[in-house]
Amino acid sequence: MRRMVLLLAAASCVACSSSTPPVVQPEAPVVEKIDRGPISMEGEFGGMNEDAVADTFERLQPPIFACVADGASRLRELGGHFALSLRIDKQGNVRSAYLSSSTLGDRSTERCVLDVVKNASWPRPLGGDGLAQRSFDVDAGVEPVTWKEERVRPALRDVSKQVARCRKGHAGRFVATAYVRPDGRVVSAGVAPPSADGDAAADCMVTALQKLRLRSPGRKSAKVTFDI
Repeated sequence: MRRMVLLLAAASCVACSSSTPPVVQPEAPVVEKIDRGPISMEGEFGGMNEDAVADTFERLQPPIFACVADGASRLRELGGHFALSLRIDKQGNVRSAYLSSSTLGDRSTERCVLDVVKNASWPRPLGGDGLAQRSFDVDAGVEPVTWKEERVRPALRDVSKQVARCRKGHAGRFVATAYVRPDGRVVSAGVAPPSADGDAAADCMVTALQKLRLRSPGRKSAKVTFDI
């Protein structure tokens, strides 16, 4: 198991190795580091070459980290965990991809990361379709106040009907993460769906969550993760 730590300095330099040119976000608040999580590949109908998939993730690190750095330039508190789950077809194309877990709390960043992996070419599975998974941990440049789920439960009733419409029959657990400004408004939100089929529903739910009005967390922004 290989691990890598990426340092994103105050000048928003994003780099994966000494041979990769940095991606610069001038004067943007940035994430301090990204710890790459464990790699696991398995085939639902066919196997995946672990080394070849690992090499592909290595190649995609610069654009993935650029997505995170761009999000951090808009949201200084951006941080958390996210895990990618991809289904690869026989030609090495992505049949489906989604964030099987995410506490980033910024759907724009989540969508950016998904676009990176969806548009990439992947090793062909040995047999039928294959699965590739990888997880990442992001340290926030500015730590927000952590809220418990109970703090947002009463306010969720205000958007319950819209959230129900977003589900459109999708079963399973949707997990949302939101950042709340000192004035009680949701400045950013993200949602991890139970499967790739729920990705559009997650987009819809984020739109609903951004309408929430909550109690002020005080002088600092708050972050909260909850089932929806």
